Amino acid sequence: MGTKGVANLEGEYRKTLKIQLQDVSFRYTHSFQPNSDWVLRHISLTIEQGDFIGIVGPSGSGKTTLIQLFNALLRPVEGQILVDEVPIQNYAREITKIRQRIGIVFQFPETQFFENTVYDEIAYGLRNLKIPESEIEQQIREKLALVDLDYAIFRNRSPFRLSDGEKRRVAIASILVMEPKVLVLDEPTAGLDYRSIILLKQVIRRIFQQGKTIVIVSHDMDFVGALVHRIVALQRGQICFDGPKTEFFKNMALVNSTHLKLPRAFEMAVRLQKKGIPLVLPIYELEDLQHQLRELAAPL
Repeated sequence: MGTKGVANLEGEYRKTLKIQLQDVSFRYTHSFQPNSDWVLRHISLTIEQGDFIGIVGPSGSGKTTLIQLFNALLRPVEGQILVDEVPIQNYAREITKIRQRIGIVFQFPETQFFENTVYDEIAYGLRNLKIPESEIEQQIREKLALVDLDYAIFRNRSPFRLSDGEKRRVAIASILVMEPKVLVLDEPTAGLDYRSIILLKQVIRRIFQQGKTIVIVSHDMDFVGALVHRIVALQRGQICFDGPKTEFFKNMALVNSTHLKLPRAFEMAVRLQKKGIPLVLPIYELEDLQHQLRELAAPL
């Protein structure tokens, strides 16, 4: 067996992380019949270190199933998945480490809270790894700061008594404390008000700037458009688009076929430009659109 036959998560594997899906198909075993529907078909996808990706598509297109394949929560029925060029099945004895390196925050993660304090909720994973408490405290301080929650204020608070936005950020901190290379967020804005979404957007930008690879699954095109660089669109379990976000949003036939809407700022800016207003496109955030309009209206 060659040097890559047995996975090793030390050394070179810690520096970067690359996920490759090669002609992957999946269907759930309880429906494994000759004519049962495939949830995903012939998925080929590469996620490089430093990518910022939005996975979009209509309900039932396979988005959540897809992200569960990334860290072996699900296994493909056909095709293979590589992590750092190594087939994921070769990580059998180190699958927990794979899941630490590819962290997934599922929709409404706060429903899985069970500790009495924010500190203990975030510390849970590290304590399972027998990390010294002094190191755990430092990690929690850093991660709470990263998600805009003050350590002194929040450490002893019940996670069940926080606002929805605060709960969501505690859930993200509980994944970040494991130091993943890739952070996957499934419908992160679900159930949040406008202010909480703005704060969450700032937090995710900050996490990306610290070198994380980020994958967002979302129906919220305002949120996706403002953040990601690349769109992977699914339709009926297959990839129908994989490329720069502006190319996706410029293709109205494709956007309509996936039952999605354009980001509001993007759509408004295109309409205004067609009316002769000299905006610099693309624009993905309402604040940026307002800024350009104010500048155009300002006296010379």
